[in-house]
Amino acid sequence: MTRSPQPTLEDVIAQADALKAAGRVTDATRLYERWISGNDSPARCVALFNLGVIKSEIGELEGADAAYRDAIAINPRFHQARINAGLVAERQDRDADAARQWLAVAEAVAHGQRDAVPLATVALNHLGRLQESRRHYAAAESALAHSLQLNPAQPDAIQHWVHLRQKQCTWPVYAPLPGISVNALMAATSPLAMLALLDDPAMQWLTAQSFVSRKYAFTEERLATTTREPGGRMRIGYLSGDLCTHAVGLLMAELLEAHDRTRVHVTAFDFSPEDGTAHRARLKRACDEMVTIHTLSDRSAAEAIRDRGIDVLLDMHGLSSGARPGILALRPAPLMGGYLGFIGTTALPWLDFVVTDPWTMPESVTPYFTERPLYIDGSMIPLFHQPVETVRFTRQAVGLPLDAVVLACFNNIYKITPELFASWLRILGRAGRAVLWLLDDNQWATASLRDHATAAGIDPARIIFSGRSTHAEYREKLTLADLYLDSYPYNAGSTARDVLDARVPLITFAGTTPVARMAGGLLHAAGLDELITTSWDDYENLAVALANDAPRRTAIRERMRSQSGAWRAAPARLVRSLETQLAARLAETSRAAT
Repeated sequence: MTRSPQPTLEDVIAQADALKAAGRVTDATRLYERWISGNDSPARCVALFNLGVIKSEIGELEGADAAYRDAIAINPRFHQARINAGLVAERQDRDADAARQWLAVAEAVAHGQRDAVPLATVALNHLGRLQESRRHYAAAESALAHSLQLNPAQPDAIQHWVHLRQKQCTWPVYAPLPGISVNALMAATSPLAMLALLDDPAMQWLTAQSFVSRKYAFTEERLATTTREPGGRMRIGYLSGDLCTHAVGLLMAELLEAHDRTRVHVTAFDFSPEDGTAHRARLKRACDEMVTIHTLSDRSAAEAIRDRGIDVLLDMHGLSSGARPGILALRPAPLMGGYLGFIGTTALPWLDFVVTDPWTMPESVTPYFTERPLYIDGSMIPLFHQPVETVRFTRQAVGLPLDAVVLACFNNIYKITPELFASWLRILGRAGRAVLWLLDDNQWATASLRDHATAAGIDPARIIFSGRSTHAEYREKLTLADLYLDSYPYNAGSTARDVLDARVPLITFAGTTPVARMAGGLLHAAGLDELITTSWDDYENLAVALANDAPRRTAIRERMRSQSGAWRAAPARLVRSLETQLAARLAETSRAAT
């Protein structure tokens, strides 16, 4: 009896694809395994690769790893298998193995395999992403620089490379790269990075436009009707992945609690991490309903919003990390706007408005926003939180000198620009008893800032670095500072409110764009306009004057303490204004539709 001929690899691939399409993944896996066991041709590496893909997709990571390794053993130049093997190793928390696989692809180019260049850039970009996620910033920057040397036309790689330099305080941020002009670096800069680079509304708008056109090729639909049924409460939805101990979530509790439940119904469409904190539990209680959309597709999430009859959807991300613009593109609510998550124009065509205040967003910058301003009373950042009443720390315990004037800034390190740091060093030079207290975010930024201080003739020992703390601990540590020096052009937001809760005078440099004015808007609402400056000279002169005048600092602290009762009413005032403005804007939308 003659044996039936063994199927060709092409036949097996076609059969396996058909089985997968029918949902018979196990049968497809077995088909590949049978063919591999009965075949010793070099083509086995392709079958092994396909087997690895299937096993990876169904979570059989050990089997996927073995399949990819066997494929590489047959064909060491099978670079896509190395890339996939690295991804599996990453999922198994074997970072060193992942790096080895990806570096092997890059080394193939160094050994003359020019056909490996496209895959080497992919491998190096994965390496850069992995190193950045593990906060190994220098290694991540190096991997991306190598990738860009192989192929300069990679805006996504440039985007991360630029922000990595910001995070390390490696200046100038726009350093030359072979084949990449400064113009190309600027064009690929992320919207978030640009907020911290330039106080220029036109550049912020252009950056957002470029980012959205490059990243978000969604087809717009309109799931929601454009008219609202008369009567009943207005249904407001908050779309967020930050309803936890995150800068945005920390601002939201008082706001959500202040909504008038006789006027509005509040639903959170939530994809936040469950951090198990009391604050997370408080945010849940503050909503009439919290709908979990972690596992929902964009369309399913949009349908959930539409089906609940949401009148106004407030997106709390904009262009910040974790955004889900695919939900917004489906227009699941008649009126949609942005709030708090991104303090600049998003250039998202689906957002109708942005919640702000007249001080933070003057009319002069509105032409550079695709969203119409929706102005609320007071500061767009809810003013009152909870004063810091107890402190478990002493200056000695956190490494601060007892007799110094402590000038603090705990804003994110990437917000420090060369111009800002030079200003701080000039302040230290004029205020001889002062020390600067900063966040020890990463070893490269800390070393860079110390080096810049030394080059400017300032003893680096006068810069005290402290590691990250829990939110409660950090708020208590703030009280140990004498003055808080705000960053520019990216001001403190949520942190500024914490500084006021700690009753520490905050000096801000208010610029042109909202992100450079939000701390000033908070100070203006708090009645502390004398702490707002509008030039480097004024910023430095005020900092030096207050550093040298303890009675004046004490008087400001006492004013802050005496005004806390008035500040307590600020969230309710903000929310009443928000509700009124949203109702008016919704009525306007309904009239336009009819």
